[in-house]
Amino acid sequence: MSRILNRGLWTVLLLLTFSVAGAAAHMDADKSTAVFYGPNLPTDVLSQYGRIIVEADNVKPHELKALHAKGGDVFAYLSVGEVSPTRKWFKQIQPEWVLGDNRVWDSKVMDLNSPGWQKFVIETIVDPLWQAGYNGLFLDTMDSFKLFASSDALQQKQINALDNLLQTIHKRYPKMRFIANRGFEVLPTIGHLLEAVAAESLFASWDNSLKVYKETTREDMSWLLKQLKDIQRKLSIDIIIIDYMDPSRRDDAKKLASRIVDEGFIPWISIPSLDMVGVSQFEPELKTFLLLTDSKTESHYPLELGKYQTLKRDLEANGQKLQVHDIQSGMPPGHLTGRYLGIITALPFQKQFAIYQNWLRRQQSEGITIRALSAEAAIPKG
Repeated sequence: MSRILNRGLWTVLLLLTFSVAGAAAHMDADKSTAVFYGPNLPTDVLSQYGRIIVEADNVKPHELKALHAKGGDVFAYLSVGEVSPTRKWFKQIQPEWVLGDNRVWDSKVMDLNSPGWQKFVIETIVDPLWQAGYNGLFLDTMDSFKLFASSDALQQKQINALDNLLQTIHKRYPKMRFIANRGFEVLPTIGHLLEAVAAESLFASWDNSLKVYKETTREDMSWLLKQLKDIQRKLSIDIIIIDYMDPSRRDDAKKLASRIVDEGFIPWISIPSLDMVGVSQFEPELKTFLLLTDSKTESHYPLELGKYQTLKRDLEANGQKLQVHDIQSGMPPGHLTGRYLGIITALPFQKQFAIYQNWLRRQQSEGITIRALSAEAAIPKG
C-alpha cells in the first residue's frame, strides 16, 4: 500500500533503507549479469553488475561510459545469423548473403559462409562496437541456418564458417569476449572461445503466441537442464539463465533466482522485452527516489519549495538523492521496479487524471513502494 510519512518516520525509513542497501552492496558482483535491451538505461543500477548485456543501438555514448564506471564489462547484442529490417544498416544487406526469410520473426537468415556477410559483420558491426568501448559480444541466432541448411554437410559448413568468423574477430581483437545464447549444435566447435553460455526459460517462460507467463514444462526443463549441465562440465564456463516472470511477482522471482543459483547457474529474471531491471543473485545498491511533481500546480523549480527542500536535505545526508519528474511531460515510461528505492508524491491522488492514477497503481502492483507526503496524495484503499 502507499504510505503517508511524517518527518520522524521518514528519517527512520532513510536509515533502514540505507543500511539494507549497504549490506546488499557487499555481495560479490563479479559473476552477476544484467540483461537490458531498452533505451534510457538506469546506468547507476546496471553499472554495479559484473557483466551488462545491452542492445548497442539503444545505448548513448555517455551511458556506455557510465556503465563502465564501477568496473563492469559491457557486452553488445549481436544477431549473427539473422538480420531484422529495423537495423539501420539493413538496406546494405546483399541478396547473395541471405539463405532465406524467417517469416516468424520477419527477418533475413544469413549465410554464415558468405565472405561478404563475414566482412560486413566485422567491419560494419564489430569494429565500431570495439572502438566505442564494448568489452564483448552477446552472440544470438547462431544456429538459424538450420532453417535452410537441411543436410549434415551443409550444416557443418555453416558451423565451420561461424568458427572462422569468431576466430577472425578474436585475432583482430584478442581481448574481446564472447557469450553465446544457446546454439548448442555449434558449441563443440566454438566453445573454447566463450566465457559463458546463456539460455532462456529454464523454469519460467513467456508464451508469445498466448501472451502469458507460464512455467516451463517438466519435459523441456529436464532436457535443457541436461544440456546446460553437460556444457558446464565439458567447457567449464559460466551458465546464465534468463527466465521470465510477471513484474508483480518480484518476490517469487527472488525465490526463482535462488533456485537457479542452487543449480550452479547465474540468474536473470525479467520480462520478455528485457527493458526492466531484473532479479539476480546480486542486489544492487539503490540510491534514488523518484519524486513526482506538477509544474502546473506547483513550480517549474520544485526543489526550491520548502516541502521538498527538507526531503532533499535528509536524503543527501544519507548518500541518497531525488530524481524529479514533472508529470506535465507525461508519466515515466517503462517498468521502474528495480530502478528506485521508491516513488514519492505530494500530488492529490483524486485530483489527477486517470492516466496518473492508473500509472501509480501499476507501479505499486509491480512492487514499488509509494511514499505519499500527505493523506490526499495516498492511493485510496480498495
